[in-house]
Amino acid sequence: MDDPNKKWIYYFDRPGPANTLKTLECCKSRAHELGLKTVVIASLRGDSATKAVGLFRQTDINIVAVTIPPGAHWVVDSLNNDLWKDIPEFRRQKEEWQKAGLRKVRMDMDEETEKRLASAGVKVVRGTIPFYGIGTSLTARFKGMNFEQHFTEALRLISGGMIVCVEVAIMAADANAIPTDKEILVAAGTSMGLDTAVVIKPSTSLTFADPKAGLEIKEIVAVPREKPKYSPEGVGEEYR
Repeated sequence: MDDPNKKWIYYFDRPGPANTLKTLECCKSRAHELGLKTVVIASLRGDSATKAVGLFRQTDINIVAVTIPPGAHWVVDSLNNDLWKDIPEFRRQKEEWQKAGLRKVRMDMDEETEKRLASAGVKVVRGTIPFYGIGTSLTARFKGMNFEQHFTEALRLISGGMIVCVEVAIMAADANAIPTDKEILVAAGTSMGLDTAVVIKPSTSLTFADPKAGLEIKEIVAVPREKPKYSPEGVGEEYR
């Protein structure tokens, strides 16, 4: 007889967008096993959410795609931290932007993509990143680590995508796009794409640390074994 308490985790060799499709497949499988109906996806520009639409077609899974407000950009000449050196997809992306003569690249989802996803039944949420908001702006100007960064560095011990999973779950709850009394699946990645998936009991930002109503990470479904090499020095400089 199978042990109902035995769970599975899919391990990627390394972080990065190359894991996006498999991460979504893991979400689909675990959602079916647990009977979960909602998958929240971190999707800055809509690429990961678009892949989810195709994969989750003919299922009863509700997709919530979380992006950020307009105004943030990748500043191409400032993309010099380890993520942009060690992850092949990021190296190629930077080279493409440089060849195209781009100085800044819009980070959030454009209006056309948002409309296309909405027409496919996806809830698109825009909101301030909980651990990357005003505190990060102040850090970029005045230097030093803010309170949120200490918390995110702890989550980074699991994966860079784990930070984003927690953030987008909060953002979706704050936007009233998901229930906070039911478990959901959340997928996110390391800067772009998907490489981490978790089962979360979500919460709003106001109740995040509440002993009863606070956010809980219930299961890790997929995660990279290699952790992203990333220094907190200069946080915010590449996103001006």
